[in-house]
Amino acid sequence: MKNTGGPVREFPVADKAVQDFNHLTAPPLPDFSNTQLTFSHLSDDRLLGTRRLFRLMGNRYLTRLMGSLGVKAVGWSLPGAEWMVRNTVYKQFVGGTNLEDTLTTVAQLAERGVYSILDFGAEGKATQEGMDESLAEALRGTAFAGTTEAVIGSVVKLTSLFPFAVLEKYNDRPIDFERLDDPDLKRGFERLDRVCRLGRERGCEIYLDAEESWIQSAIDQFAEEMMARYNQEKPIVFTTCQFYRHDRLQYMKALHLRARQKNFKLALKLVRGAYMTKERKRSAKTGVPSPIQPNIEATHRDFNAAAAYCLEHRDEIAHCLASHNEASTVKHITEMKRLGVPRNHPNIRFSQLLGMSDNLTFNLAEGGYNVSKYMVYGPVKEVLPYLVRRAQENTSVTGEAGRELRMLDEEVQRRGL
Repeated sequence: MKNTGGPVREFPVADKAVQDFNHLTAPPLPDFSNTQLTFSHLSDDRLLGTRRLFRLMGNRYLTRLMGSLGVKAVGWSLPGAEWMVRNTVYKQFVGGTNLEDTLTTVAQLAERGVYSILDFGAEGKATQEGMDESLAEALRGTAFAGTTEAVIGSVVKLTSLFPFAVLEKYNDRPIDFERLDDPDLKRGFERLDRVCRLGRERGCEIYLDAEESWIQSAIDQFAEEMMARYNQEKPIVFTTCQFYRHDRLQYMKALHLRARQKNFKLALKLVRGAYMTKERKRSAKTGVPSPIQPNIEATHRDFNAAAAYCLEHRDEIAHCLASHNEASTVKHITEMKRLGVPRNHPNIRFSQLLGMSDNLTFNLAEGGYNVSKYMVYGPVKEVLPYLVRRAQENTSVTGEAGRELRMLDEEVQRRGL
């Protein structure tokens, strides 16, 4: 699936007869309830341990305790604190402490037809020295991805390369990329450009994370500039759209028109979003209108509409459906089948976080779709904020988190453990 050679293939829209033929002869859609296939990579002991972990994360009190005392305990290097994290949530959601440690997990995923996207999980690099370290790690990850078909990309969080205050300063003003007078802005731009340029040289996709709304407009400008530079022949740089924001569907369509005008390949990662609580708190505190959708139904509506738009324009837009939502995934692959779109179309891919929604990942891979795991790696202390968010996501007993535990229960019962 690694999209490294030649221009993007053209797939003309099939006429109705061909669509009908494809619909009748195509293999059945994946069965996302298949627990035997989903958990075939887990030994009995690991299966039981994973179920225990998800049950613990379903306890809101314990999760809050981890988010407060647990973080402090690891930060203070209290005896046993790091060991406990490493052997629970870290083991489930993190690929390793460094690139070399990820090799085993990368190989295991590749055996099942699943690719990896590497994400160095350190956050909050506030100094120029820290940002240079983040740059060095991003370059290492990108270079490593270029050496193996099993790794298709690496992730860049712009706040690891730019001072947050600089992104905030330029959020509401146009950036002149021919004349970067601000030294901090220029230094961050040069860091980002080095990573994206190396991505094109090594055939490694670069996924730019979305962040808070009060710096996202600056990130959007940098992402568009990088795509204009490095997506001339094929999609290398992917920008992220968060559809819990009510303005992102319109923004995505406008970006598509600009990509046509500037003659670059638009590449998008579609997500629902990760900063909703923070956004609402800031809006309430400052009086700034909230960018968040009025309800979850509006978020689902715009996410699905964006996915359908990308599928309709699949020869112009490369898109990654980065979602744990089974309904949206089923909707997308059903529409692909209806249109007669090949399951391994080079401009269509799916992705889930390591340790979550394995029923989507492995059943998609088994069905012949392009699918990857977002694999965070890094030392325990560095990735702890990420782990706290994963644990908090899984406190819900409904939706995707509840589904995960139910499926683990079913597989334990199926195996008679």
